[in-house]
Amino acid sequence: MGICWVSILIEEFTKLMAATYNITINQNADFIRSFQVKENNVILNIAGYTFEGRVKENFHHTGHTSFAASIVDAATGTFKLVLTDVQTAAMPGGTYVYDVLMTTDLGVKTRLLSGNAFIIQGVTP
Repeated sequence: MGICWVSILIEEFTKLMAATYNITINQNADFIRSFQVKENNVILNIAGYTFEGRVKENFHHTGHTSFAASIVDAATGTFKLVLTDVQTAAMPGGTYVYDVLMTTDLGVKTRLLSGNAFIIQGVTP
């Protein structure tokens, strides 16, 4: 299984707007995706930062599935999002929405990513 690397550029004029990035999640399989954070095209050291993200059927739906988010390498600005095979198995196929928030070591929150999450139905459990 390969890991897709996506660089997220944060520029002063776009900090209020998340980058749009659609993802595909396969039912009954682990989802692991790594991201690199850059500010003004320079890798951001994310030591002390936290990340959180959710997948929902739509923006108004009260239920959600949370990603496990962790820093892979703070110095290279790399973090990853994970859903387990048990989590993806519980998600009916279809088009969902998701987003990811980053909280700095000073408590400043930035929505880094948002987009559609395409849940692809699986045959083998």
